[in-house]
Amino acid sequence: MRNVADGQLLVVGAGTMGAQIGLQAAKSGIPVELVDISPDALDRGRAEVSAILDRDVERGRATQAEADETAARLHFSDSIESAAPACDWAIEAVVERADIKKSVFDQLASLLPEHAGIATNSSHIRAATIVGDASYKDRALNMHFFHPVVRMDLVEVVASPDTRPDILQAGVAWAERMRRKPVVLHKDVDGFVVNRILGQASREAFSLLSDGVASFEQIDIAVKNGLGWPLGPFMLADFSGLDVVLQTRTNRFELHGEEGDRKTIGVLTPLVSSGRLGRKSGRGFYDYSVEPPTPLPLS
Repeated sequence: MRNVADGQLLVVGAGTMGAQIGLQAAKSGIPVELVDISPDALDRGRAEVSAILDRDVERGRATQAEADETAARLHFSDSIESAAPACDWAIEAVVERADIKKSVFDQLASLLPEHAGIATNSSHIRAATIVGDASYKDRALNMHFFHPVVRMDLVEVVASPDTRPDILQAGVAWAERMRRKPVVLHKDVDGFVVNRILGQASREAFSLLSDGVASFEQIDIAVKNGLGWPLGPFMLADFSGLDVVLQTRTNRFELHGEEGDRKTIGVLTPLVSSGRLGRKSGRGFYDYSVEPPTPLPLS
């Protein structure tokens, strides 16, 4: 396998996670191809990257020259066919639907060099579920980054049953090259490590809200002050994206039928239907147009 230190990274999906994964790689000196078929998504990705780099300069975390060098390493494209053959590793960060991810993986497997691993950033869809019995299943794995990627340094690197040891090792090396801390899972279980633990706490918080035990802002205050979390579970959901949380819990409820997931879906569905998607839309459980964010009525 080609030396990771010499490789170029391909990121598919220019949404918040994809843009920040690409940016973090570029900050670490890695040339990046960031691909999305949507011109609007590419524009939003460019805007997010530019805003983060501008903040880095304003707050003294980088010089203007360093920010310019980072931006120059990050190439935006709408053509996976032209970008993939020159890359040595790929991270998929598209919408959380296994069928769409499978289509992307199939493309990548046919376009990337044979030594390149193909990772999904999904927090809950396993690489093995995405690829099934495809001939390239030994090249597939999960690399789960955490939002915001440029601030959170953890990456869960998860081997599927068929992942080759050298591909797993390369995934760890890519995470380290991106200046992130890899935690290796040799068994791909639902939720991996962090979300498996966090999910239990979050389901309980949504159940308490659904049952009328306390308001969401009071639960957030209790968790922050009692458990020392930097964010309570509902503000954390806002940061993750309420639409993303809803989709994840819906998928999980269909698989396991847990009551906590059903209650979470009941709370989130009207918010998402009304366009309250969390921080990215400016409104979720909290209003982010003001500082500090203020709680909003649920109805």
